[in-house]
Amino acid sequence: MLRIAWSVGPDVGGSTVVEPGGKLVLARRMTLPEQRPVAVEEIGGSAYVLVRLPYLSDPAVVVQSGPGHPVLHRGQRANGVVMEVVTPDGDASTPVPGQRMSLTAPGTRISLRFPDQTLELVVDFDPPTLRPSGTGTVQLDVDALQHDDAWLVAAIAVAISPDNGVVSHAQLKEAFARWRDEPERSDGAFDRNVLRPALEARGVELPGPRLNKILYLVERCRRTHEFPPRVLEQVRSRLGA
Repeated sequence: MLRIAWSVGPDVGGSTVVEPGGKLVLARRMTLPEQRPVAVEEIGGSAYVLVRLPYLSDPAVVVQSGPGHPVLHRGQRANGVVMEVVTPDGDASTPVPGQRMSLTAPGTRISLRFPDQTLELVVDFDPPTLRPSGTGTVQLDVDALQHDDAWLVAAIAVAISPDNGVVSHAQLKEAFARWRDEPERSDGAFDRNVLRPALEARGVELPGPRLNKILYLVERCRRTHEFPPRVLEQVRSRLGA
């Protein structure tokens, strides 16, 4: 169950409870009257916060409740908005359009800052109990890494790169294959199907075809604090790095 407080600017706000399987959707609805620019609807166990704001996407943010940690999906397009996800400990990340990520810390704040408006969600929940798996290991909070190669390879690249450099192409390719438990791809297939999509998903364009893709990817993720330190430590632990 999720408990989500929301606000649109300093004067309008509320809270809602989302049951397992439901979601909260923050979206645009331009048919709302100017004198009532925010509306809340409940449909089939899901809550919809609708805002009369032309540059808000439809949807802008979806927070899904499930058996594990809630999952955030950024639908907001890259049109100048500053979107940030901040945990109570101060770990900040900036999801790119289309990205999904697990929210592992109760009290995480999601903010969208436009030139003349700020929208915020504060997501509270009871964290799932970590249980040993059949092998006696503890399940890590890295479920969100599994859904997309472009997200997973970036997390691995940042996690195993030295502080003042980046991991080698061969090491990253081997670590990625080991995580996925699949044969290593050829250099060309790895670049074409994994590294380049990871850059494109973050809107990064290389000035030339022979530049170090890993360097650009790692620098982008570090600059935007895309992965909280806790998640990077979990990746290193799982890989034995």
